[in-house]
Amino acid sequence: MSRIYKRKGSPYWWYTSGTPPHRIKRSTGTQDRKVAIRIQAKWDQEIALQRSGVEVATIDLQIPFRQYIDQVMSNKGKKQAQCIKSALNVFMNMNKGITNKHLTSFFLQEYFAKRKAMGRSPKTINEDHKTISNFCEWMIIMGYLLKNPTSGLIRPKLVKVRPREAFTREEINYALNEAWLDHDKRFWSLLYKSGLRARDACTLTINDINGKFIQLSQEKTQEYDQPRIVVVPLHDDLKKMDIFNIMKPGSIGNSRERLKKILGKGDLHSFRHSFASHLEEFGATRWDTKCLLGHKADDVTAQYVKINVERLAPIINQL
Repeated sequence: MSRIYKRKGSPYWWYTSGTPPHRIKRSTGTQDRKVAIRIQAKWDQEIALQRSGVEVATIDLQIPFRQYIDQVMSNKGKKQAQCIKSALNVFMNMNKGITNKHLTSFFLQEYFAKRKAMGRSPKTINEDHKTISNFCEWMIIMGYLLKNPTSGLIRPKLVKVRPREAFTREEINYALNEAWLDHDKRFWSLLYKSGLRARDACTLTINDINGKFIQLSQEKTQEYDQPRIVVVPLHDDLKKMDIFNIMKPGSIGNSRERLKKILGKGDLHSFRHSFASHLEEFGATRWDTKCLLGHKADDVTAQYVKINVERLAPIINQL
């Protein structure tokens, strides 16, 4: 049987139930005896449901969260584990003080609505759905939940994004001439003449130059959780420039917006598409392009190479 009582040194009514060593003692957090009696009845009901297997104990979600992340980090690949940890960190930071009892379908639907209002893409929200659903399934196995609250939730429709287009050589020359910041000009030249991703290029160091080559490990393309080493010949124009640590990774977005103001289209990754497309125009094979971009699959490289139809006009006229 349970009872409520006044504890010495505490202004609140306290609740106790059971016998040692399984006795439960906790404060009701109220000084009103009538309210404390209602809380006592509620907690009695929860304990009865837990003993019958219909209910689980209230647990601060930080406890299963830390256990789950430890399991993920030790059993998943580095990149996948980091993505899962990042998504759940956002969820926990946005819902401080959350317990397993808060995890209802309505609560999660509200959370995903907040993520949409923050400007997150449908693809990102879909990934959040999968990550939180897997977390809930694990908590069911561990006894923290009885059912998965993400079941039946409506996921956003994925919007088909138009594929990137490569810049023409004229557009690239125009962008480089019109760039009003010197580090933008050096950054865009490096992207186009090396084919590197923006995040890799902006933090290039002297240690990444091996003789006449740029030798870089790309974490985005990995084999068995090991970064893939990409080797690209250093363009003669780049040898005359200061291409090391051009800008902070957080400034990439501003550089992208300045490029869009000049050309009215495309982004920094379009330089990588231009690098691949123009290489093959000058005679590089698909295998050459694939190696320089650091891709594992041929179909990925095929998405980067855009055919210059105007260049084919003289050939067609010979038919």
